[in-house]
Amino acid sequence: MATLGSLPAIDRCIETYLAAHAAFDDSPFSALEHADHEDGLESSESDIEHRLTLLVAYGLVEQIDDDRYRIRCAPDESTTRWQERAAERAETLHRLITDPTANRRTPTDELDTELLTQDDDTFVSVFVFDHDDVDSVAATAATALHRGDALSGVVLRTSGVRSGHVQRIADQLCAPDITDRTDLESTFKKGFSDVVGESKDELEFRLFLRVA
Repeated sequence: MATLGSLPAIDRCIETYLAAHAAFDDSPFSALEHADHEDGLESSESDIEHRLTLLVAYGLVEQIDDDRYRIRCAPDESTTRWQERAAERAETLHRLITDPTANRRTPTDELDTELLTQDDDTFVSVFVFDHDDVDSVAATAATALHRGDALSGVVLRTSGVRSGHVQRIADQLCAPDITDRTDLESTFKKGFSDVVGESKDELEFRLFLRVA
């Protein structure tokens, strides 16, 4: 059971979380934008970034770009909903621990065959690397979606530092003309995003794309 002592900087993190919810609700924000809304706290942008990183690890905030965040669990949501989201993260961590090679594979290791679930829907993993562009990701996604399973879409996965790169590719995959210029049979629409990992240097960004 987690205690206050086992959650680093939890008091300051809660203040940052509540200030973010009051100021931005479910809209994206940056650490710099947040700095204007922390009443009574003398914080630098780097201080806020550190606390936001902790809040991402705690599952209360999601990182949606290199420096863009959004509240993941709102304070007015039910305990049940918070528990569901915590369970999703626990399942991911359990998989990474019981399969140590899961986050160290390469494109040749059939990464696209790994499945993740979100809200009872199944998504096939598509790992995105620095050299990837929308054409290569679309080709991998098209192949992955032909597994024959009842798939709801794909989940784009990458290092936390490349989240902006993935967001830009996802925007193109959601464009109406993507089926005209790639092997994809359907466009996508953006869904849930998440960041998992125990340290800032080892975070994995995930963006779920549902078949439109």
